[in-house]
Formats: sequence, structure tokens, C-alpha cells
Amino acid sequence: MLRHIALYGASIMLVFILLPFGSQAHADTCSAGTTVGNQFGTGVLTVEVSCSSATGGSDSSADSNYTNSSGGSGCFTADGTSVACFYDDYWWSSLFQMYCQVANPPADSLAWSRHRDSEGRPYGTIYNCLVLVNGIVKTTSYWADTSAGAPASVVNPETIIRTAVSSLGLHPPTTGVGAYVYPGYEEWGLSWWVGAPMWLWVETTDPFQWGTHTISASESGVSVTATVAPSYVSYDPGDGSAPVTCGNAGTVRPWNRNDLMSNHSPSRCEHTYMTTNTLGDPDSRFSVTATVTWKVSWSATNGQNGSFTTEMTSTSTASIHIGELRVVRVPNPPR
Repeated sequence: MLRHIALYGASIMLVFILLPFGSQAHADTCSAGTTVGNQFGTGVLTVEVSCSSATGGSDSSADSNYTNSSGGSGCFTADGTSVACFYDDYWWSSLFQMYCQVANPPADSLAWSRHRDSEGRPYGTIYNCLVLVNGIVKTTSYWADTSAGAPASVVNPETIIRTAVSSLGLHPPTTGVGAYVYPGYEEWGLSWWVGAPMWLWVETTDPFQWGTHTISASESGVSVTATVAPSYVSYDPGDGSAPVTCGNAGTVRPWNRNDLMSNHSPSRCEHTYMTTNTLGDPDSRFSVTATVTWKVSWSATNGQNGSFTTEMTSTSTASIHIGELRVVRVPNPPR
């Protein structure tokens, strides 16, 4: 239940911050059974994360150190647009879809006149929120019933879980390529050969690059649970050809001088270059970039459910020189 109430001019001090602090989890910091809860007014937002690597096993992590004072990577509007979490001392509220503070004036304030229980005690929470009127930022006040058992229709479950996904801390993928630094030719860096399938993969020992996670978050009586899992990875080979899309993490190809270059990846995640770089120029190279698309499937205790995708792109590329192998006919030595 949400009602707009009249402006009141008294200066109100901020009591608590509603910003949903979450967990920025890492593969080496997961510990079982931890939950984070942050109080604001009479409501609470909790986030719990469990993660499973691609090789099995699970763990969970929660930590209240996640903040976002600029940019907008942690807070979202109802349609999923990223916004900054703070505007001065105001936080982005998924309830009201605007920047707010918890106000809660004194119990005898007229602001509570329509929000008292049968014994005359104020209930719910009053917020000061910013609105733009004719290009001017002004403050208005809103009331929400945050008491136990109150209707929670003002909460957008997808907004809650998008914020939780951001605080999960997915990592940019590390691009793995089946190219090698050949002994004696280190100045050429990673090298491979035209016409031979080059295997592609992403790092699976880090479950935040490729792994399945279950997260849950709650706000104002609505709890949302979601599964976050990689859907596919797309590689840009850098040679102008179409991206390579794989529904798996690929297969690592370790160095083996006896391995035939013509061998295909068991996972079929590979790219064959048909064009060489400039022969004799070690600085002529192709750069390979990986983008993992994650699917988030969620359901809420208010009966709503849905799904959306989010992407993570590698922040560094694999730089490869593609050369050409030539057959040289050597005459038989004289007997």
C-alpha cells in the first residue's frame, strides 16, 4: 500500500539507508550458511548467495561491504535500466522508483494523521523522495505500509533480483585459446596456424566466470529467488568473421608437441582462421574476445516470476599471430 502525502517543511535527519547492500562474492571467499540483512526504517533487505562451479560442489557467500556511490552498476529501474545508487544523501528506492531517504517524523507530527493504528500509534514508514518539477528538483513525501503482513504490491521483484545479481559479482571471462608460445620463438607470443582448428574456452575453475548460482533477496515482505547460470559464450575471433557461439565452456588444449594440429575440440568450440597475419611481422595479430551471456530465472513469493539475461565481456583479449606452415621438399642425402 502506497500513498502520497502532503509536503512538510521541517528538516528531517536521515535515519537509515535503504540501499540494498549485497555481496560481492569471489571463488575463494564462499562460506556456507551466511546471510546478510540490512535494517532500514521498519523494513529489511536480505541477500543470500550460493554458488556452484562447473565441476560440481557448492558454497555460499554474503558480505555487507558492497556499495555503489557512482555509476549505477548496482541499482536498476523497473525496466532494468542501470542508475546510480546515490544522489547526494538519497538512495535509489525500488519501491518508489526514485531517490529517497527514510524520514519518519516525530510521532505527534501531522504527517502520521492518516497512518495510525487503533491505539493511535503511527505505523509504516515515511520517506522523503526527490521529484523533478519543471526542471527543478523538489522533495515530496511518501508513506508505505512496511508492517508485518502488509501488502507488498509496491515492490518490483525483478528490480530486487537485478540488484542482487549485480552484487553477486560475476567476473569477466578469461579467454582461453589453443595457441602456444613456441620454444625458441618467444618474441612471436601466442601463435597458431592458418587452416587448423584453434580450440576456444573460458575459465571454469572460477565459478563467477562460468558456474551456476542460486541467489535470494527480500524487501518489504517480498522474497525473490533466482538461478543464475551461463547460457552461452560468444567469441569474436578478430579476423572479421562471424562470432563463434558455444553453449558450453569449451575444452582446454594443453601444450603437447605430439598433438595433431588438425584435431578438433571435443566440445566443438573452436575457430579456424583462413587468413594469415602479415608474414614476418610479430606485431600483426588477431585479438580474441569472449562474452558470456548469463540467464537469470526468478520467482517471487507474491506469485510473480520471469527471466532476463545479462552479459560479461572479457576485459583483456588473447592476442594471436596466425602464420602459415609450408611443406619443404628435402632431397634424399647421397648414399
